[in-house]
Amino acid sequence: MKKITLLLLLPFAAVLSVFSQSTFTILPKFQVGDTLVYNAVDNTNDAVHKVVPNTAISSRDFYLIVKEKDNKGNLKIDYKINKIKIQEEEKTYKTIPIVGGIEKFLKDDLKNTAIRFTIDGSGRFQSLDNKDEIEELYIQRMLPTLLDIVKKQTKHKPTVKEIAEAKEKLKEQFNILDIFEEIPALFKYYGQPLMEGKSENVDSVTTKYTVARLNDGTIWLKTNIDLLNGDETTAKDNPGEEFLKDSNSEEDNDDDIDLGITATSEEEYKYNTEGFVTYLKETVQVANKYESSENSVLQGGIIIKLIEIKKKQ
Repeated sequence: MKKITLLLLLPFAAVLSVFSQSTFTILPKFQVGDTLVYNAVDNTNDAVHKVVPNTAISSRDFYLIVKEKDNKGNLKIDYKINKIKIQEEEKTYKTIPIVGGIEKFLKDDLKNTAIRFTIDGSGRFQSLDNKDEIEELYIQRMLPTLLDIVKKQTKHKPTVKEIAEAKEKLKEQFNILDIFEEIPALFKYYGQPLMEGKSENVDSVTTKYTVARLNDGTIWLKTNIDLLNGDETTAKDNPGEEFLKDSNSEEDNDDDIDLGITATSEEEYKYNTEGFVTYLKETVQVANKYESSENSVLQGGIIIKLIEIKKKQ
């Protein structure tokens, strides 16, 4: 009887342990006129550089300038480039001539034009406000370079229709937030409940959280995300299944083939007492668990550090 009672109480004990972990929300204390100065450094390893021509931004210094507050409490923030460096520029130009245009877009065009975005009152990223303006700058810079390459390779002068199609293609493939991933990343965990200690969440991926509030009022958050394991939904019919219906092969089975591929993302955040991110390290790794060489691990990511906070006088 005691054993049965204990077994019945175990699920309740698990629930109570969850409630015993306190939850809280990080709310940044942004004020109009504040300027946060950051440095970001690329965290891509040599294995990636050997596979993909190196067009990555190796480092940049940037400002987050709080410009205004609307009547709904949303804040308008400018992301402004101060300094930017691209890795192995000369070597890259010889491999991919179009990279020269990308460098001018990043170093010249964006240095003179801020990326404007909106966050809500809790600090959550809401929208990219001047998306069309940034896209137009990119197209103006890249389209002539692209057309010049086409002329040299095909000995053909593009028609008006082909130029319009190329322009549309450039627009479709361009997303400034893919280049400056720190913009959404710095605001990722604001305004949502966080649980102190260790916890796990499973949706399309599996995320393990470790969260700590330290005695000095700062906050440390770390995540480990398994990008290949989550709550999967399988389609009813598989494409090509009709060709296998009459197969009597002994190899037919429902077991997944283990290719040994792993894909993980790790994040480490540190927040100061005002709720500002002072340190962020984001790493994505793709590896083969059956290989042990350095080249078997492809790693990309970014490390961001807060350099200075300039308050409105």
